[in-house]
Amino acid sequence: MSPPGPGWPILLLAALLPLHAIATTPLANTTPAASAAAAEFDALFKRLDGGDLLATSVPQAREAVARLQTLLPAGDEHRKRLVDTINCSLDYGNAYAQGRDFAQRQFDAALTARDHGAAARFLYCRASYEDILEGSNVALASLERGIKLARTDDDDAALAQGLQARGNMESVLGHYGKALADSIEARRLFTQLDMDESANRTLQDIGITYRRLGDQDKAHEYLELAIAHQQEVGDHASLFVSVLNLGYSEQESGHYEEALTTYKRALALADKTDADADQAAAKLAMGSTLVDLKRNEEALGLLQDAAAEYARLDHASGTGMIAFERGRAHAGLGQWRKALEEYSLAQTRLERNANTRYLERLYLAQAHAQEALQAPAAALAAYKHYLTMHDRNVRERNDQRTQILREQFETDRARLENQRLKNDKATQERQLETLERARQWQRLALALLVTLLIALGAIALRQLARLRSWRRAASVDVLTEVLNLRGLKQAVPAALREARASGGTLSVLAIDLDHFKRVNDRFGHPAGDRVLREIAHGCAQTLRDGDLLGRSGGEEFLAVLPGAGLVAAHEVAERVRQHAAKQEFNWLGPGERVTLSIGVAELEAHDRDMAALVARADAALYRAKALGRDRVEEASAYERGGDAAPP
Repeated sequence: MSPPGPGWPILLLAALLPLHAIATTPLANTTPAASAAAAEFDALFKRLDGGDLLATSVPQAREAVARLQTLLPAGDEHRKRLVDTINCSLDYGNAYAQGRDFAQRQFDAALTARDHGAAARFLYCRASYEDILEGSNVALASLERGIKLARTDDDDAALAQGLQARGNMESVLGHYGKALADSIEARRLFTQLDMDESANRTLQDIGITYRRLGDQDKAHEYLELAIAHQQEVGDHASLFVSVLNLGYSEQESGHYEEALTTYKRALALADKTDADADQAAAKLAMGSTLVDLKRNEEALGLLQDAAAEYARLDHASGTGMIAFERGRAHAGLGQWRKALEEYSLAQTRLERNANTRYLERLYLAQAHAQEALQAPAAALAAYKHYLTMHDRNVRERNDQRTQILREQFETDRARLENQRLKNDKATQERQLETLERARQWQRLALALLVTLLIALGAIALRQLARLRSWRRAASVDVLTEVLNLRGLKQAVPAALREARASGGTLSVLAIDLDHFKRVNDRFGHPAGDRVLREIAHGCAQTLRDGDLLGRSGGEEFLAVLPGAGLVAAHEVAERVRQHAAKQEFNWLGPGERVTLSIGVAELEAHDRDMAALVARADAALYRAKALGRDRVEEASAYERGGDAAPP
């Protein structure tokens, strides 16, 4: 589960107010007293710039602002605007519309005065309120503009905070590769500027992004580091967020009791923060976990409390998640119509924010509810939405992982190039000195240069070998060692083109393990992983030479059979099904078996691309499931585009 929105980190960013270059600003009044006041003003700002404000309470922050007001040199509009950037979050923390309007007015004034550093910070503040009131995409546009202004002003501190805020927003929107790149670059800039408190805060951001990416081990690592530091400095607001996200990670890993305990800890921390929405966020998270634990009545009570708090604050970003969790609770109580009503409310909000991770879950929940109400057409439509979103999310997650690997490679290559340039420069200097001294020293310098080039060549070869390994890993499923979805989408078009060019045919098999969730629930995920590996190995052995096999989902596989018509493909599918039915899984328990449901579809002349063919195979697969599982079903004439009516 994700928090309702990333407004809290940007509010804190606005409160931090970096002013790295303020020491060079000319003073409005050059008298000794005015100069001393300006120097003290700048020193206090630098201390806040290092992150001290994050570990203070709002009253302490207001005391610091009051002190800045007394030190403000007369007529110094630049420093006055910087004080107002603090007030943008302190004065309007829970008054979102008023805060957004204040930030807009101040931004317009700063831009007119060409005060780009202050203008960028007002944009960051505005984005925090826009995220709550209008959605993440609107807020992201403000952040992008603020980053451009910070670059124009050569204000590295403002740039770092803009990158950190944009990284948080990209993470919410599912752009994990971009999010990690922004967070890591922000951390580098903060460290370079000796802003240790800000640099430490990026640990939380990186941990949250890894959680959303699905890498819970790395998420735990970074979040625990962040929590340890936040406890040490007494940063209650950031500590609440880290603990809440640690609970999300535990819940997404299926450790519901642990997650509930962590959420209770977050709820206790919410009393110490200054954000009124924190209580609601913690209760929403607890309600979600109670649904997972099938304590649905108790969950509905907590969700009602969270909804009332969000309504009081006019905090629209939480409504979609609350409706979704209420729907799940009603579904758990068998109240399917109420569940669908809540799901409809959730869909509007989630689609508005482009929350694809939860839209995937929502569509599947809608399909289950429609099935329970015996509405097959509506259920099938919801299943199709779910499959489309599922495929998109799987593809994007794989692309994001590939992008992360690419970013790492590019970073290593850039560092290698920088080192090479430094070494070349040092070598040239040594050569000049050698020419001035003696021919003997020149030969030594040349020998050193040759050695250096050999070393650089060896490093380059090693990097190329690593790149080849990364490319292969990006196309092969690590668990089952068959093609992953990305690998399938690279290999399948070639098979389709060959079939078209030769006038031959081609068929696909949509393969799904029956009741696989029961295996995970009864024997644990390690046992489920072993079952997937053995089934994949068995399928690969049973398919013909030249056939392609890939893992297209959690327990779903796709086989592509070049040159096979519908009859031949059905025979291959039957062999695959029978082979799986005969596989022994005695290590699970005596007599344990795993069966397959398979949908078969043949390439038709009207198929524009492989997606249409796979969709028909999927439809046949669902029919195999509906007819009792452990069977093979062919795509019907209706599904193939014929005149027959649907079954």
